[in-house]
Amino acid sequence: MHYNVTAQVWALFTSIANEYWTMHEHTSDLLSCWIKKGGSKSQKRWWRTVLACIWWIIWKERNQRIFEGKECTIQKIKWKVITTLGFWCKEQDIEEEFQLVDFIGSL
Repeated sequence: MHYNVTAQVWALFTSIANEYWTMHEHTSDLLSCWIKKGGSKSQKRWWRTVLACIWWIIWKERNQRIFEGKECTIQKIKWKVITTLGFWCKEQDIEEEFQLVDFIGSL
């Protein structure tokens, strides 16, 4: 969670949301804080999807580095998070207030 690459991915999303905060020491504190994000039901659903997506891509990158000796650049990791998030949002019909095109355009 505190690894430099992971922190950069988290920063990508917190900066888009105009929320600047320091990384929590414990995973449970991060979850508690992150789950409270968003106001409406659809916003909360979107932020939970962001959380799951970040963790999924970081987990896959970690495994690739450890077990295959390969690593992606930070730009590629961020791209994987964004494209995976787009796919997941489409599959969950999360399209009301946070359009992915607008989201990427704000990066």
